[in-house]
Amino acid sequence: MHKDSRSIPLEEYHGVPKGWSKDEILERHRKLGGEFCIDGEDAKEPGAPAFLPDRYNWLQYRITLYRVSDGVRENDTACVELAIRYIELNYIGSYSGFIREKLARALKSATLSSSQANRLKKHFQMLVDTKECFEEFSEYKKLLKKLSANEKNN
Repeated sequence: MHKDSRSIPLEEYHGVPKGWSKDEILERHRKLGGEFCIDGEDAKEPGAPAFLPDRYNWLQYRITLYRVSDGVRENDTACVELAIRYIELNYIGSYSGFIREKLARALKSATLSSSQANRLKKHFQMLVDTKECFEEFSEYKKLLKKLSANEKNN
């Protein structure tokens, strides 16, 4: 079965993917040796609908991933790795496509290891093979083009 927003329970769609709470992202960033600060004030609004039970945590997850994107733009190696891991997660939930798109856009200007570039290429090919090319795939194609150009220049 293909992933899409219609097949996911509302609480899950508007929830935080397992392992990606704000605290878990911050801890992983620390363990990866991150130097760019991705912590900050709690996000308040706008956000998930008020009736959802995990609204507060969802807001913190989303703002923390936005900060990861900022760190990618500053070439923080931990943020680069977290961005790749989030893209590979391929989580389908509220704002997830927009977050992946934002991370992919930021990765275009980042320094990636050949291993990281290969992981992304493999992931993008898997998405093509499984016909899971959602809206963010236009950014993936731009990133793939940059990765391929870098490969030719090395």
